[in-house]
Amino acid sequence: MYQSETGGIASQAKGLLWEMRPWQWYKQSMVLLGVTFSGRLFDVSAVVQSLLTVSAFSMVAGAVYVFNDISDVEQDRKHPEKRNRPIASGTVSIPTATIFGGFVGVVGLWLGYYVDVLVLAILLAYVLNNVFYNLGLKDVLFVDILIIAIGFVLRALAGVYAIQTDVGLPSPWLIVCTLLAALLLGLGKRYQELKHPESDDTRTSLERYDIQVIDRLLVVVISTLLMAYSLYTFNGGNQLMMLTLPFAYFATFRFYHLIYLDDEARTVERMILFDRSFIVNLALWVAAILIAIYLRQLFVGVLG
Repeated sequence: MYQSETGGIASQAKGLLWEMRPWQWYKQSMVLLGVTFSGRLFDVSAVVQSLLTVSAFSMVAGAVYVFNDISDVEQDRKHPEKRNRPIASGTVSIPTATIFGGFVGVVGLWLGYYVDVLVLAILLAYVLNNVFYNLGLKDVLFVDILIIAIGFVLRALAGVYAIQTDVGLPSPWLIVCTLLAALLLGLGKRYQELKHPESDDTRTSLERYDIQVIDRLLVVVISTLLMAYSLYTFNGGNQLMMLTLPFAYFATFRFYHLIYLDDEARTVERMILFDRSFIVNLALWVAAILIAIYLRQLFVGVLG
């Protein structure tokens, strides 16, 4: 949590950076799915386009966070923790935050346009998605989780269109697996909030959720996600991907174990990012994916 402080330019710069939530930028890793699974990770042009898209999404997402905090400033000032945020505490003035958020957002959109007009369209869809979320959909049961999940799918789509030369539809496996994984994270977050209500804000939709229903939905989503990912490894055109199944299964099992048994009021992100078993498995999973994709390319190149 940001600790409010008084001061000049340095404290304002620190506050503005905090408002962009840089610790949330890991979500932009979804953009890299396109270049990774397309087998173009060693294509310099494709990697550059993907990294530019990551930067564009980080800027636009950061601007969205800034404007969200501006719109929620009065509510945040009444919250025991959120009142310490830079805008709510007065460390960063609302006019300064507005100018900064607008500038960063415009630069992010321009960067998206520079990559591809479809990337710009997806960034605008992401902004619109967040506008609808903050206008009231965040208080609608289950819709709030779906809206957040759509944000992850948009990131993955942007990564595909950043390197794709045609306007064809991306792999349905990418869309389905990304959506299910995002739903799993969203449901896990709601489960944690219901389990530790003292740590959360007064979100209207949270009052209507039932922890037992969320628990059952977690089981459904985990089962569906593992089935979808398994089918992808069987039918996605590269059966070496089946080597990654043990890591996928362990990751989902470990995630469910953590949120079910965790007794601390931690965010889902903090819970998994500080779990050694989860991180080691994630690293091995990524390594297995890279081996499955690029070892196959090597064999095809040699034999071809």
